Amino acid sequence: MNTTTSTDYEIKNKGFTFIDALFKEKGWQMIKNELDWIEYRKPHYELDYFQIKIDKKTINVSVPIKNTPYQYKTSFTNYYETSEYIEKRFNDFIS
Repeated sequence: MNTTTSTDYEIKNKGFTFIDALFKEKGWQMIKNELDWIEYRKPHYELDYFQIKIDKKTINVSVPIKNTPYQYKTSFTNYYETSEYIEKRFNDFIS
């Protein structure tokens, strides 16, 4: 298990380089950095996390629902749609 809690890392899955830069810029920590599993958490907030899990046919995403302890899960079939969705949900979450 590769657990990373600093901002001095290189994301293994290059399809999410833009998303990685967005989370890093806002001070979120990458806690999972695998080709098929990426996860970011807000420091000191265990329940505020964005998770990406990739399998052969889908990219599964879990995003926090603002001001609740719940997550919303959805899936996509390509990196572009996934990145667009995560960017929008992240910006909504931090605003």
